[in-house]
Amino acid sequence: MSSPIASPDRPHSGSGPGAAPLSAAQRRLWLVDQAAPGAATYNVPVFLRWHGRVDVPALRAALTEVVRRHEVLRTRYLLRDGDPVQQVVPAAPVDVEVVATEDARESASHRVALPFDLAAGPVLRATVFHGAEDAVLLVLHHIAFDGWSLGRLGADLALAYDAAVHGRPVRLPLLGEQYAGFARRDAAEAGSAETADRIGRRLAELAGVPAGLTLAGALPRGPGRRVVRDGAEQAAVLSEPLWQSVADYARAHRSTPFVVLFAAFQLLLRLRSARTEFLAAAITANRSSVEVEDLVGFFVNTVPLRCSVPDGADFTELCHRVRGEAYRALTHQRIPFDRLTAAARTELVDVAFALQNFPRPPADVPVRWDQPEILPTGTAKFDLLLTVEPRGDGARVTLEHDTGRYPADVAAALLESYVDILALVLADPAADLSRFAAEPAAEEPVRAEEPGTTALSGTQHRAAELFVAALGELGAEVGELGPRADFFALGGHSLLVVRMLRRIEDETGVALSARRFLADPTVAGLAALLAEPAPAAAAPVPADSGPERPATAAQQRFWSLDRLPWLRQAYVVPAVVELPAGTDPDRLRDVTAAVLAHHGAFRSVFRLDRKRRRVVVRTGDAEPPVTVTDARAWDADRLAAHLAEACWAGFDLAAGPLARAEAVCHRDGVSLVVVAHHIVCDGPSMDLVLRQIDALGRGEPLAPAVSPSPAEEDGADRDTEAVIARLTGAPVDVALPHDRPRPPEQSTEALVVRASLGPERAAALRATATAAGCTPFMLGAALLGVALARASAQRDFLFAFPWSTRSARDAGTVGMFVDTLLLRVDLRDDPSWTALLGRVRAASQAAFGTSLARFDAVAAALDPGRDTSRPPVTPVYLTVRDTPPPGRLRPLKPLHIKYELELTVVDDGEELAFELAGLTALFDRGTAETLLAAIVTAAEDLSTGPSARPLEEM
Repeated sequence: MSSPIASPDRPHSGSGPGAAPLSAAQRRLWLVDQAAPGAATYNVPVFLRWHGRVDVPALRAALTEVVRRHEVLRTRYLLRDGDPVQQVVPAAPVDVEVVATEDARESASHRVALPFDLAAGPVLRATVFHGAEDAVLLVLHHIAFDGWSLGRLGADLALAYDAAVHGRPVRLPLLGEQYAGFARRDAAEAGSAETADRIGRRLAELAGVPAGLTLAGALPRGPGRRVVRDGAEQAAVLSEPLWQSVADYARAHRSTPFVVLFAAFQLLLRLRSARTEFLAAAITANRSSVEVEDLVGFFVNTVPLRCSVPDGADFTELCHRVRGEAYRALTHQRIPFDRLTAAARTELVDVAFALQNFPRPPADVPVRWDQPEILPTGTAKFDLLLTVEPRGDGARVTLEHDTGRYPADVAAALLESYVDILALVLADPAADLSRFAAEPAAEEPVRAEEPGTTALSGTQHRAAELFVAALGELGAEVGELGPRADFFALGGHSLLVVRMLRRIEDETGVALSARRFLADPTVAGLAALLAEPAPAAAAPVPADSGPERPATAAQQRFWSLDRLPWLRQAYVVPAVVELPAGTDPDRLRDVTAAVLAHHGAFRSVFRLDRKRRRVVVRTGDAEPPVTVTDARAWDADRLAAHLAEACWAGFDLAAGPLARAEAVCHRDGVSLVVVAHHIVCDGPSMDLVLRQIDALGRGEPLAPAVSPSPAEEDGADRDTEAVIARLTGAPVDVALPHDRPRPPEQSTEALVVRASLGPERAAALRATATAAGCTPFMLGAALLGVALARASAQRDFLFAFPWSTRSARDAGTVGMFVDTLLLRVDLRDDPSWTALLGRVRAASQAAFGTSLARFDAVAAALDPGRDTSRPPVTPVYLTVRDTPPPGRLRPLKPLHIKYELELTVVDDGEELAFELAGLTALFDRGTAETLLAAIVTAAEDLSTGPSARPLEEM
């Protein structure tokens, strides 16, 4: 087989002599550039995370060859005789900027919006970032490049780079067609009578549907139309199962993923606009002939579609409508969008949808980078542009939004709703779409009556109080609400409905149907439901049995994390207690089995209730297994391997049980291994179980099992919003001293190093901390922040830490009573130790005061672009252990952790010790020891000079 790198110097049908006209698509972008020269709206920044170090000379040679092959990448755009033309210039070496940086993406973000001069060229810029992880940024102007071109460009670049690094001739085959040849044909077609006729027919099809669309939460539109819009992006992920559901549904209904995804988008627009008919655009590849499939260039077109989402339809019917309209519209995809808009004499669409399923380089092409990422430019092309990009493990969804029209919080809510709607309609496509009518519409919030115009009855007054409590800070007051005040007109949405109905059930024991409330979502309607006779009281249900119940927010998150196989071992909670020789293993087995069976949490079974869009849990029948293993004849290595497997083997959340134990008898005694899944067991729960095993073994009876207290939810929205506001702008990663790059998927196996201060130094440090009003936790945060700042250029950090939600009533309960909070440690202005401790104390108290914040919502707002290579928001976790262990515990080998770096401050009342765990995939033991020594040094510096500035010498 011949090599794909060759030099067939044959004639080709290229651009031809002289200048060529612009294609219809190019002409529109050229006009935008004339109105706003150098605007970044149509910059296309392609960010490539490189595998290994970039060979800059090889990259320069490869890019030069790619630009030689594709004439559109060496084209200037000039004005001649009043018309824009494109002129190909001779091939020349491509300039490559080289930048040394530890944060390539951050450095790249400062280059994405630099202007292009279309008349002077070039239309491609290249930057190499050397650092811990090399990367390449290619910024192209959209006039010469579109999404489909990325596959061709990537394949050509990979082949040329591979030839260069191996010393082979860097020569790609000439093309039989060049973009300028297409542009000539396209310009002629755009000006033809046939195109004029198609424009007339298409406008007739779109007639009767008002142009434009306004969704709930939109800001007023300013006068006139802006050529350049400030914009931003929100991002989300369609999981692999959800993406597979899209494909399966499309295949079963003789449709395409585009139809399914666009239908869900139309439903969202219907719900958020209160309009059953509107126009939305589809962005099409517009490559309808084989000759242009392999060309780099700008071919895409914007095609307005007539959207109809009638009342009473189901999703299957909606997809049928979308498919018909899409096929009808795609017969007109060659109509230039600007010609159609000009003929309509109005801007036809404000929102658009794109499915970026462009081809990838062939599998045999030696690609040396991760999947390309298109970086945001801080601009927007529409009010809203939803893009779905299939990836190997699902799909990435981005919502580009005009920030002057849709603020970030509104856009984020829209994107979240889209993903939710897609999952729901695929779970039950035959359901009436009116079930989703709980989404807020676009009308301005209004009250049904002026304040005080209609008196409320007693039950109506209670209903109004529930409205106000559910709406929280949206501003409603009971005195302003009349009987016909509408929940959604007041700013409510479907999640607030669920929360309000749950509160009613908690207070009254009566479960109200969401469907019945949605039939009349007013104060009077809710009052009527409250006034109905309550059903007969059900018999008391034991704590360890009964129907399914919603999982807590933390359990929902752990269930989602369990979908990621590479993280599962981090969410297993093992303990190995060393017992002396002579321990009766059978007696130990029976006692342990009795304790594990005592706690219904260990029999929990979890599943996803797709209709309710949440994880639910019930108490199953299977009791946790407890076994005895005779390992007295085993050598140390075999024993260690067996204990490791016993500790870290996973659980099936859908089958249960979620705990197990094993008594392993060996030459030195008995090792009792007790393991549970974190979704039902936190650290104090494991301590409780071990103490109960010890007590029951000594003949003490077990206290009656206590069911967990209901999770506190009131104030969660308020706290979440407060945390997001407080931490917006903080860095969402930490420059840790990695010895190796992060793998694509976060690992969990860790090493651990320990250091103790000793009684005297610990006493001095405690005295300094006490004088500043700081706890060991606050002290640990300050020391860790200083140690990391001394090791890098970073001065502002976020650390995750656990927060117990366990009440006094839950002291004897096994369960998951831990949330994750975030602490900001800010050293940017070089504070003194005393000032830093005060700052950390204030930040800690602020975090404690908003402890109901939902971590997933905070992470989605602060760190929407993170991938599977690291934890969300921060890779650093901080905790304190100040209670003695329940027995002699064997150190866990190996150890699995949830974060890249975890610091535990151990306070036994006399000494202060630090345990630092780090992922072995990222850190060598020597690096961890160096960082731990830096923490100890920081502690010594603080105790001897609290008024000094710890970063002064830096």
